[in-house]
Amino acid sequence: MSFWIPARDLSIWMSVDPECWDWIQPDSSNPEEVAELVRVVWLDISGKVDGKSLRLKTSYSAYLLYKVQDLSEELQTSTAAVRFTKEVYDEISDEGYTVFLDTKSSLQENGRFPHLRSDGWMEIKLGEFFNNLGDDGEVEMKLFNKKDNFNYKSGLTVRGIDIRPN
Repeated sequence: MSFWIPARDLSIWMSVDPECWDWIQPDSSNPEEVAELVRVVWLDISGKVDGKSLRLKTSYSAYLLYKVQDLSEELQTSTAAVRFTKEVYDEISDEGYTVFLDTKSSLQENGRFPHLRSDGWMEIKLGEFFNNLGDDGEVEMKLFNKKDNFNYKSGLTVRGIDIRPN
């Protein structure tokens, strides 16, 4: 059983400010809106799902579905993390994996790379978790920049987060 969190249901920093994010409907046959990054310094996108909404004793992976525009800026690397919110009380500032959102990046570092889906959207694995008995509380999936990256970012279109069994 997969679980879908559309962009409108995600927590996206500054998404209500039209100078930072724009909400568009890219396909007239699909009423689902997507978030289009205009310009922000701090990239912070997160989604949550209650473990009780998922199949028990199942391992899941969470994927961000997105597109990068040709004239994007500062989207080479970000950090991705998945955690049970009941287990951790502090911010996820030092946790996570390096992910490469922009395939044009020439950086040769360790990290997770995106995959182009057949529908034209990119997906990047944010992380994995095991839903044992569904009583561990909410699972939070997050994409963010470390606190030392204060450059303006632009050119990212977010469709949502897909949570599916491994």
